[in-house]
Amino acid sequence: MIVERDDLKQLRVPLALAIVLLALGAACVLTSEHYLDAGRKIQDATRQSRIAAQSRVSKVSEEEREIRDSVVYYEEMRQRGMLGEQTRLDWIESIARIKNIRKLFEIRYNFEAQRTLDYPGIVSTGAADFVVSRLRLDMLLLHEADLLNFLADLQAAGMAHVSVRSCTVTRIERGPTLSATALQPRLRAECHVDLVSVKGLKPA
Repeated sequence: MIVERDDLKQLRVPLALAIVLLALGAACVLTSEHYLDAGRKIQDATRQSRIAAQSRVSKVSEEEREIRDSVVYYEEMRQRGMLGEQTRLDWIESIARIKNIRKLFEIRYNFEAQRTLDYPGIVSTGAADFVVSRLRLDMLLLHEADLLNFLADLQAAGMAHVSVRSCTVTRIERGPTLSATALQPRLRAECHVDLVSVKGLKPA
């Protein structure tokens, strides 16, 4: 097929238009890929944010849920006349009683001043106010069970929710003067324990 010059002149405009359309098509493809990639990034970021939010919600402390649930427990105590203002003397007597019953070694302790509870997610309500007093413990133990039993007995006393914030247990090195047959403490525990209680429960 022979293409004449006149035919080329006639095809010049359609060819130029075709080239422009091809260039526009390529630009549209590139632009679409750019926006598609940006959309994927936004979608991924949104998904990650949603996963992070769900993770934060799912990781709400079990301890915080226990404290919320304990409102019902403390209300039952109030109705039975078992809930009242607890003093340090109450705690001192309770610690001494546990020590004697469990036949524990030396227990040193110190109470910090009572303050409003400031755990994340826990707020005072119109029905009750949460307060906390930190107890610092320094105990000599025969074995780890002594510490666990002591904390369990402290919780069972029912005067407050016992929340162990930190606890370090170290082994005591025996000196050469100690008798091998004498019953001696083998461990030392240093703990920070929060005593969480409820104030201002209104009658039902």
